[in-house]
Amino acid sequence: MILSEEELIRRCLKKERHAQEFLFNKYYDELYVISMRYLADHQTAEDATTQAFVKVFKSLKKFTYQGQGSLGRWVRTILINESLRLLKKRDTLQFEENLLRVESQNSGANALQEMQAADILSMIEKLPAGYRTVFNLYAIEGYSHKEIAKMLGISESTSKTQLKKARHRLMFNLNEERNYGTV
Repeated sequence: MILSEEELIRRCLKKERHAQEFLFNKYYDELYVISMRYLADHQTAEDATTQAFVKVFKSLKKFTYQGQGSLGRWVRTILINESLRLLKKRDTLQFEENLLRVESQNSGANALQEMQAADILSMIEKLPAGYRTVFNLYAIEGYSHKEIAKMLGISESTSKTQLKKARHRLMFNLNEERNYGTV
């Protein structure tokens, strides 16, 4: 079934099961991977993805192209918000506000080029929840520190600190990987 976004939305709003199934199948894998980046737990990521789809179908009539961008971006935003809600609910989302002196390590860039995407994602999943969340929102999703601060209820400087610490931890792990061959 090949449908434009407008037609897909129209059919989903009419509660056509095949259109809803198509929308679900079109975005499920991508959303699950995004959720895993935040939650680092398969069962919780699956729950977040499923709950995000429930919200998508309940609020689809509110989606408009004016100011919303693409349907895919809107669906991803719902998933990210659901993943953040679950992180907060689990009370594992902790932030450090003190920025310790972080040394830049240029040798990590070479190690990064030699690694597979799965290895990099594995390293991101192993970051503490606060680091991982800010890193994903900033470096992968493209949110500003101001937007992240609002989403997470933290200050902009805390967001910047978490990002800097996440990068430092990733660089350290990259160097460890390069030196010892284990993630």
